[in-house]
Amino acid sequence: MPKLSIGIPVFNGQDFLPALLDSLLAQTFRDFEILICDNASSDRTPEICREYERRDARIHCFRNSRNLGAIANFNRVFELSTAPLFKWAAHDDLYHEAYLDACVGLLEANPDIVLAHTGTAFVDERSEILPFEQETGSFIDPKTGRRYWADVPGIGDTPVAINRFWQVLTRACWGTHMFGVVRREILQHTSLLPNFAGSDRAMLAELALLGRFRCASEPLFLKRFHASVSWALDHKELKNFLSTDGKRYSRRLRQIRAFFGAPGGKPIGILSKLVCFVLVAVHSAKVVVQLVGQGDPRRAARGYGWPGARDPALRQRTPG
Repeated sequence: MPKLSIGIPVFNGQDFLPALLDSLLAQTFRDFEILICDNASSDRTPEICREYERRDARIHCFRNSRNLGAIANFNRVFELSTAPLFKWAAHDDLYHEAYLDACVGLLEANPDIVLAHTGTAFVDERSEILPFEQETGSFIDPKTGRRYWADVPGIGDTPVAINRFWQVLTRACWGTHMFGVVRREILQHTSLLPNFAGSDRAMLAELALLGRFRCASEPLFLKRFHASVSWALDHKELKNFLSTDGKRYSRRLRQIRAFFGAPGGKPIGILSKLVCFVLVAVHSAKVVVQLVGQGDPRRAARGYGWPGARDPALRQRTPG
């Protein structure tokens, strides 16, 4: 059995999947398997998967008979894995060759850590790193002039569980820590990704209550911006992208269930659980007030006040 399983859920990923696979196969850490789950793609993704599977025995490809939706496919690649360490990889991101060595090294050196990651840089469609402005600590999109700040690597790196929980709620804007390397036995004690936009932060909130995160400061994880990225979808398109079951549901109720349910079954004590409930309520109310104050009560009513929600106008990355 390999030490690490890397799960790649993909749908119509022909433009960027080869670059991701090349960056993973170039890793200095070699003891891993790659599990690709094709979500019934209609482009050249199946052919690309078979080509790489023939090229390297560590790659194993699976194909769903129908599109399950992005959330179900993300959870499926974890269910297919068996190694003691697990990592999700979005098909359009990239990794420096030292990324896996850095993450696995952190986990081996620190038994109390449940998740290891690195700093993040942003790249464009051509895999070129966006210009970085030292004064503001932000990456700048040359096309639009917009600034983007990566999540702080130190999120979740504290011995106090409720502090880690609070940091995920308030500072994990992009949720990039979910693409770190996680101990499988710990991830099994979460609900994985629930079915709503922003569920990456709900899963990270559960992980934060189970143990510490640790990140190497070097930006070895390269998050890609491109025209077809999932956070460019509007609310209806995003909902259909995340799930294809056609069920109608209340986004707010699912968010309530996920965030208020996160402390359940976690080894943190009754008082700490009560504090977590209060933190979720306070932070949610604060964001709702901000949205209403900005003159947009409709977004607040649809549930964007809850932590981890994705505002179509200010949307962060949703797993896809």
